[in-house]
Amino acid sequence: MAELSTMYGTRLFDQPRHAAVRARLDAFVSRPAPLGLEIGFDHGMCILDRARRFPAQNHLGVELREARVEAAAANAPDNCLLLRIDARTLCVALLPDASIDWIYLLFPTPPSAPKRALLSREFAAGVSRVLKPGGVLWFATDVEALYREARSLFPWPDAPPPPLGVELSRRERVCRRDGIEVFRLCVQR
Repeated sequence: MAELSTMYGTRLFDQPRHAAVRARLDAFVSRPAPLGLEIGFDHGMCILDRARRFPAQNHLGVELREARVEAAAANAPDNCLLLRIDARTLCVALLPDASIDWIYLLFPTPPSAPKRALLSREFAAGVSRVLKPGGVLWFATDVEALYREARSLFPWPDAPPPPLGVELSRRERVCRRDGIEVFRLCVQR
């Protein structure tokens, strides 16, 4: 784990100026309620909607773009924590084992370089580590190659689709408007 921790930058969260973020994350994850994770929440429409619709659940969102995190966090209810953290670091090294009940991974950006790819064996191992037994991964993309890759990385049994009535992501609305096919993977660990 030390090698992966170094590779994905978790030493950053050992530094004093980032200790507050780590403390907020640790406190939020330890709260006694079901915990979901949305990776790459973009503008936050989906996660904020779920947090408001399901106040008895906790909702953790991570996004790389700081401006998006700040804008969405300003509207987050108490059961929602939005942070600027790389999902690879979060799943591989920061979250406790079996701490997450469900994960939304909606429309990840196709990588411009292999080292920037979110989907990898190391990331899949991290997801498997943090997802509770019986936990669910909901994945959606409009890139068939990413769907095939996700299918090979998460060869778990099929699970039911996520609850209906939840706000669609911005990308999902664009795909519907433009008639672009969306590939979905709903699996249970």
